[in-house]
Amino acid sequence: MQLASRRAGAALVLAAALGLTLAISPDASAGPAVPTAKPHDPAWQVTDLGHGRYQVSWTSPKVLPTTSDRPTITGDGLAFGTPTVGADGRTVSAVVTAPSAPSPADLDVVLSGDRLDEPGFDPDADGSSTKAPHRATTPLAAPDPGTPGSYDVTTSDYTWPSVKVPGMRKPIEMVGHVVEPVLDAPTGPRPLVLFLHGRHGVCYDPSDPDSFGGRGWPCKAPYAEIPSQLGYDYIQRLLASQGYTTVSVRVNGINAQDYRLDDGGADARATIVQAHLDGWVDLAAEHHVDMDQVVLVGHSRGGEGVDRASIQIPASAPYRIAGQVLIAPTDFAAHTAPYVPTVTLLPYCDGDVFDLQGQKFTDVARDLVPGDTSLKSSVMVMGANHNFFNTEWTPGISAAPSFDDWGGDPDATCGSDNPGRLSADGQQAVGKAYVAGAVHLFTGDDDYLPMFDGSPVTVPSIGDAQVLTHAIGGGRDTRRPGIEARPTIPSGDGDARLCNGVTSYSSGSFAYCGRHAGEYVTPDWSGQGDRVPTRKFLDFSWDATGATGGLRFDEPLDLSADRLELRTLVDPALGDPDLRVRISDSAGGSAVLEPVPGTEAKPLPLVDFGTKIWAEAVVVDASSATGVDLTDVTAVDLVAGSEHGHVWVADVSAAPSTLPAEQAARAPKVSIEPLRVDEGTGGTKVLRVPYTIAGAVTQPSKFVAFTAGQVRGQTQRLVVDVAPGQTGGTIPIEYVADDLDGPDQITSIALWPLRGVATDDYLASATVVDDDAAPAVHVEPVSPSVREGHPVEIRVRIDGARSDTTYVAAQVVRGRGEPLRGADVPAGWLTKHATGSESRKPLYRLNAYLSGRLRPGASELVLSVPTRKDGVQEGREYLDLRVQVGDRRPVTRRVSVLDAR
Repeated sequence: MQLASRRAGAALVLAAALGLTLAISPDASAGPAVPTAKPHDPAWQVTDLGHGRYQVSWTSPKVLPTTSDRPTITGDGLAFGTPTVGADGRTVSAVVTAPSAPSPADLDVVLSGDRLDEPGFDPDADGSSTKAPHRATTPLAAPDPGTPGSYDVTTSDYTWPSVKVPGMRKPIEMVGHVVEPVLDAPTGPRPLVLFLHGRHGVCYDPSDPDSFGGRGWPCKAPYAEIPSQLGYDYIQRLLASQGYTTVSVRVNGINAQDYRLDDGGADARATIVQAHLDGWVDLAAEHHVDMDQVVLVGHSRGGEGVDRASIQIPASAPYRIAGQVLIAPTDFAAHTAPYVPTVTLLPYCDGDVFDLQGQKFTDVARDLVPGDTSLKSSVMVMGANHNFFNTEWTPGISAAPSFDDWGGDPDATCGSDNPGRLSADGQQAVGKAYVAGAVHLFTGDDDYLPMFDGSPVTVPSIGDAQVLTHAIGGGRDTRRPGIEARPTIPSGDGDARLCNGVTSYSSGSFAYCGRHAGEYVTPDWSGQGDRVPTRKFLDFSWDATGATGGLRFDEPLDLSADRLELRTLVDPALGDPDLRVRISDSAGGSAVLEPVPGTEAKPLPLVDFGTKIWAEAVVVDASSATGVDLTDVTAVDLVAGSEHGHVWVADVSAAPSTLPAEQAARAPKVSIEPLRVDEGTGGTKVLRVPYTIAGAVTQPSKFVAFTAGQVRGQTQRLVVDVAPGQTGGTIPIEYVADDLDGPDQITSIALWPLRGVATDDYLASATVVDDDAAPAVHVEPVSPSVREGHPVEIRVRIDGARSDTTYVAAQVVRGRGEPLRGADVPAGWLTKHATGSESRKPLYRLNAYLSGRLRPGASELVLSVPTRKDGVQEGREYLDLRVQVGDRRPVTRRVSVLDAR
């Protein structure tokens, strides 16, 4: 495996998180582990689940950190299922559908861009350092949203009865921290802003500043709960002084239990958000709250949680979601909330959600629901990390132990000592200004739109912090490559073509935009192993100054009143492209224009294996163009000012200066549930897994269903068309029903929206339960005793027909009497079958094991442990083997070893 491929952690994390198959926690239904592992690394196990499905697991030597990203098993050319972490907090598991068992030598475990099973920290491995390019900015015309308002504030806390959430063994607490204007302040009706924190540790020892963890939930003395809900008090106080009522809610109960859930706990978090809002309906009058003006703010997994709530809350609810702010969010589901204005903050130095997957909340929305005019804005905060937006996750000011989530060389680009990194205070100043600015925008003040639409503006409260933005929706008239726009004929030494928004980890295909981009983080593109829907981009490269390439539109753009925006990604390997923009009309008139200062396309700072390729807004004011009919712009070309360069264009838009009227609509939601059926007999059958649609479908719509497991080692991609008025349907899955004993046939299903609908419960599995009688299994020693120099043999016999290979695994365990030791077996056997080679240690302490398999039609195998004559009179020794045959309960068999004659 190439180093660049193995270090492509961010994209691979995304691939696995959204992979086709679902993870299955190890249980009695899984076959025994196939003892194949990386050299000297017994932490890996591959378990055959039958029908071309393999469970791969890796066990960490220590408890894994509680972060919002999730550890993921990755491998070139393999699509893994949703990862799960075992109850031990150390074992990562995922399921892969493949023609043969994957080799652990070709696998890695990646968390936040770093390989856990390899030494060192991959990002910033070489300690390189670059600064963000300077961009000119102008002051925002509106008052600085980061400046406190005139109202006095008051705080309070509440605890309501806990809520039982599906998938969680223990109920979830209902705790809220309220900051609001004093009740007699003349604010008028107050919008409500609800904050939801992300996935973090839940317990700590107040008497030990280095204690971070604790076992079990709820926290047991001396451990106390980490008050993550208090981490946004600094933003809450700002908003309260400006006339808003705010509440920050705690979900430690979800953080302690969401490792059990395939969706990472997003639905559980959405449930708690709605439970708090339901409670605030009764409190609204007392607190002067306008429940038609609710803004949700979610950090990390809390971001995905509030977005899921926005999808689920119907237009008929007793409250209205006016908008949402997502801070460094996860988006494992590739979801976005149609019709809900959304601002997503992306920290450039995020060491947790390393791949900046929250960009999907913007990109997915572009194509999802025709007629949706809600603004979707992405805000790149240069020098910001993941944790410091929450003061309770910030060293020096948090109650519990906390840390800087960006690791590596402190002097490198994102390192703690690099001048481009924001201090905790500086980062929180940006958090205050941009959360408050978005809240003002969502509650009716369009003067704050330039902070989010790609305009090169700044506000005094953030100091020298650099913030980049781009947006779609919000009334834009957009031309999308491959849909309403086609490549123009390039001129000069240039090449312009369409590419698919996919990152390749090796050379890849020229059809991939991210060919050779495995060492970069590409939030706008999917990983090569992903199965999520992708988008087309214009790929323009050149080798001579003056070269051109661009897009021609099926329908003209009107730039007579609107400005032109190009969401443009720059190849960092070739430096500053120095681009200009040529617009042309249908009569042949054209003009070459300069981008608005501060919006020039520039590469983002270099970070070893962490540089971002991300769409920046190139903004053009066409009002000064002469010789062009601005109501009839039919083509937009880029004109190269540098000798070499490479860029991609995501889309081209005519953008208004104000937002359109609010929309009360909500998209219909597609959900799928698990299904179990008995196998029966009769050969090939079709199982139909039902899905339901909540809400009225008023236009032809479609979504994608990915399935895996129905055919050995293969996957299936279905585009499901939904007609107006449709309320449900089925996903067909083929399977074979026979009269042979075998494993349950499990097909995993994942849904992603394409057009007209949102997806809610998007993960499920269909299980065909094997109902054939299990054959008898016999496990007995060939001989109850042997002499040194002769092998210890255990015979395994199966009486009856089977449809699948049966795996046999045996482990040397401790028994009564003198155990066989390392010196009692050949050294070569010990090297292959144990994790240690100390001659004096008992074999059970060296983790000695054996394995074998019985293919269909085979009925017997013999497990053999060779012994050696050591010439020492030791008396009777024993070897105890615990043998597991398929999914049967393990049995232990003993053989005694006597001295040689």
